[in-house]
Amino acid sequence: MIKKILMVSYRFPYPLIDGSRIRIYNIGKILAEKYQVDLLAINEGNIANEDIKEMGKILNKVIPFPFNPIWFKINTLKGLFSKDSLQIYYHYFNKVQKWIDQHYREYDLIFCVHIRVTKYLRKANSIPKVIDFIDATSINYQEAQKNSKGLWRLIYPIENKRALSYEIKMLKEFDKVFITSPFDRNHLLSNANIPDNKLIVIPNGVREELLFRENRFKEENWIVFLGKMNTAPNIDAVIFFANKIFPLIIKNRNDIKFIIVGSSPSKEVLKLSKRNNIEVTGFVEDPYEYLEKAKIIIAPLRFSAGIQNKILEPMALRKVVVTTSKGVRGISGEDKKHFIVADGKQEIAKKILDLISNEPKRKEIGNNARELIKQKYRWDIISKDLYKEIDNVLEINYKK
Repeated sequence: MIKKILMVSYRFPYPLIDGSRIRIYNIGKILAEKYQVDLLAINEGNIANEDIKEMGKILNKVIPFPFNPIWFKINTLKGLFSKDSLQIYYHYFNKVQKWIDQHYREYDLIFCVHIRVTKYLRKANSIPKVIDFIDATSINYQEAQKNSKGLWRLIYPIENKRALSYEIKMLKEFDKVFITSPFDRNHLLSNANIPDNKLIVIPNGVREELLFRENRFKEENWIVFLGKMNTAPNIDAVIFFANKIFPLIIKNRNDIKFIIVGSSPSKEVLKLSKRNNIEVTGFVEDPYEYLEKAKIIIAPLRFSAGIQNKILEPMALRKVVVTTSKGVRGISGEDKKHFIVADGKQEIAKKILDLISNEPKRKEIGNNARELIKQKYRWDIISKDLYKEIDNVLEINYKK
């Protein structure tokens, strides 16, 4: 008999406009090829009917719970008086809890997406539970506090401790935990007394079509950043680049353009478009056209956790990526062979200028990058490890 899995997600995965949505979608799709999968998804704001239909094409059933964004903020206020991370309260609704309490026993396994939805399953101990952390939230908070301003300078240190404490609790409560990056895994293992085989790396994969997509465009003197532009790490990265690095580049080559591609740009990011040689696109139907036209893709991340799709996807397109040591610490590649690593502003500017005028080097690194993606970051490869771990949890529970 086919096993039934309930996925509980903190966001609706469709449309595929950022890395976490792409991951949720693909893991759901993989699981649905072997098990009967229902998706319960909380969402900040309405969910379009066509998006629900898209998820319905790959899953057995979709149970959407959209809420007005104001209620998420009200939920956060409740969390101020708790010892747990604010994120846990941000996504907590009694209506969702009631549905889960009534239905979770109908399933053979619960698959939680992120620690943000774990509060719903704390008492559901009669069936096996696994969770995809995606990344270590505590790392993001730990690093974000270094460059934070105003009220965030007070919030981040508190949230860092709360998030790490809660992550450790979940590592002990859940039967199996998945995470995208070996770096994040080591961070959590060093703080939690759990068996190594309880925390498993399941990396992100890239869309299969990117590996077979051939560049139809002539390269321009473009530097492109790709990412959802309302998240703190991405906002910090493009503002840092625009303020500290791009002026050094323009001083040497005023024919170079910096293009920021991605949905939901914040006010700070939109302001950058008023400057010479900088463009902010907002949402575009095909962001990969910008990647194909660019000579350099950048990911100047000063804080991040997990594994970055904004790096994997251009690598799949044979593009050279210039990033920081923090940007690639979840990727099993080599500096100067699969990507270029630089951390200081002078060093980043110099390496970009060198590569802009060195087409053979760009092609060499780009070809190596695609081969690495083919070998390690395809969903059909990743699926084998995921099936193995899920089957193992189901089998152990069956024998109890």
